[in-house]
Amino acid sequence: METTKKRDWGLVVAGILLVLCGMFFVFAPGLTLVTMTVFAGAAFLVSGIFDIVSYIRFRKVANMSGWALAYAILDIVVGLMFLIHPLALAAVIPWLIGLFFIIFGVFEIVGSFKIKGTGSSLWGWMLFSGIIGALCGVLFFVFPASFVIYMAVFVIMRGVSLAIYGASSRTIA
Repeated sequence: METTKKRDWGLVVAGILLVLCGMFFVFAPGLTLVTMTVFAGAAFLVSGIFDIVSYIRFRKVANMSGWALAYAILDIVVGLMFLIHPLALAAVIPWLIGLFFIIFGVFEIVGSFKIKGTGSSLWGWMLFSGIIGALCGVLFFVFPASFVIYMAVFVIMRGVSLAIYGASSRTIA
């Protein structure tokens, strides 16, 4: 069994930043959609960059598929969309976020079964996180007025996932 020599602190830092961003959404729900769009855009952009770096560093050791890279690129695209056009996206943010969260959730669910095949114990968390992400996306469509709650839950779950993956990277076979 081949393991890496160090933890991926970039993922841990990105995860912590996303958790803090999610907590900010929970404790300050009265902020405008534009402000939240900018914060979410920055968080997704940072997350995508760290995901790409992690993919490049660990793709052979962790037997990572192209789905991980596609997920990272999607993070960057979403982040840039939010940062470049926050006013335009504020009007449709619940539906856009809902769609992307469903896509991210499906990526994570598919990835969890791929990781399960490698014998990694992280597959269960990945499956749980993917289900929660997809569920948050569906709930955006059902209850768009409550998007702050679902946004906070998804961003916190994404942050916890990144921190877990970064802290566990030395044990990936």
